[in-house]
Amino acid sequence: MPTYDCNFRCPYCFEQHRLKKGQDWLDSTMSDETIEAVFAALKDYRARGYTLSHCSFYGGEPFLAKNIGVVKKIADKAGELGLSISAVTNGYDLEAYMDFLEEYKVESIQVTVDGTAELNDRRRLHKDGLPTYDRILNNAELALQRGVAVHLRVNVGKENLHGMKDLVDDLKARGFIAKEEERAKEEEELRKTDPKAKTKRGMFSYYFKATTDDAHPEKNVSEQDTMDEMMKIGFTAEEAVARQSQYSRIWNHMQKLFQKKEYPDFAPGYCGAEQGMLVVDPFGRVFTCWDVVGKDEGMAGYIRPGMNRFLWNFDKAKWRTRTVDLMKACQACPYALICRGGCASRSNNAYGDYFREFCGEIREIFAFTASRAAGKEWEKHCADAAAGEAAMDACAGELTLSLAGPVSRFTEAERQKIMATTSQKEIFDIVKSAVFFPELEEAGKGNS
Repeated sequence: MPTYDCNFRCPYCFEQHRLKKGQDWLDSTMSDETIEAVFAALKDYRARGYTLSHCSFYGGEPFLAKNIGVVKKIADKAGELGLSISAVTNGYDLEAYMDFLEEYKVESIQVTVDGTAELNDRRRLHKDGLPTYDRILNNAELALQRGVAVHLRVNVGKENLHGMKDLVDDLKARGFIAKEEERAKEEEELRKTDPKAKTKRGMFSYYFKATTDDAHPEKNVSEQDTMDEMMKIGFTAEEAVARQSQYSRIWNHMQKLFQKKEYPDFAPGYCGAEQGMLVVDPFGRVFTCWDVVGKDEGMAGYIRPGMNRFLWNFDKAKWRTRTVDLMKACQACPYALICRGGCASRSNNAYGDYFREFCGEIREIFAFTASRAAGKEWEKHCADAAAGEAAMDACAGELTLSLAGPVSRFTEAERQKIMATTSQKEIFDIVKSAVFFPELEEAGKGNS
């Protein structure tokens, strides 16, 4: 977080508490000495065997035009560690960062609009009352031309629920949809000869997320409301799922499981806050969840100039040990490893307890997505199998997600090694040798 300052005053922002600390505090940016200390600590982490992969700019608004100097210094340090770079930005000052995006090979940015101009400018509110919609989308187009992927997020509440169609129509009118279709076709052709080929234009996507405004819950809508609205305006169920953040997560995972493209995910923690994310603010204070940045009670540790490691308090343990297996209500729940206890921040807001489960709409989302994912695979593999029992058995084999087969191939020595070792490498070497996915056998055991 280069700064807590922001040029927007969105009424539903969960960082409203920032504004009570005064403009001098907001104007503060991360010092050179703090940047040095943060990356010295990260280098120490890597030396001790931790995996470091990604650096994302966050705020406040990280890409304020006036702060490009400090952003470059952070990006330089991230580059020294070989970290990929992305950003969550409102996009208003993005034009000032075009050369930066290209020079530092920024992979993706998330920007937000909440409808067409009138609706958006009422919800994505500039602090000086200036219009924001056209400028955000114009800058998004410039970023796409520089090869940066743009993920357009739409926060949906009662105020703008019925404005979704107008926004999609405007994205089409501005050429975002057609250009993305052309880009995808071009990349498909390029990847026939080079599996890693990319087009010069960045990928464009957009998705809808129900707003969580705890201060004004009467303005909230459900995730299902956004799905219903999309299908009402002409999206198929599958198209709607792909554009809804909570539905698409489960849908994409189910698809990859059926297609044997990834392992089932048995991580017991809900999100990055419990799985390894660190959020460092301009003053060197460290949080594990971006929902609580700037709140003293949410701080998990800190770093100071001249130090080469983070100093942690017990709040870090609070976040890192919030796993679904320790929540009594979750221990017998069939959705435990799908929702993993839900969002800790929302649980605290709802119940005053970070260690309570927060189920949200997971049951409804899973029922909607899993049945359709399975049905799609049934049509693909089993439509012609109904006539014969042998064919039906083969079809069932295509649809199973059971790990019993590959697990049965472990020797007793391998089983003991998996239970006793603390080395992920040793575990994965054994897993790969068992050929969990049949198609890997052709490519060579253990090489994928």
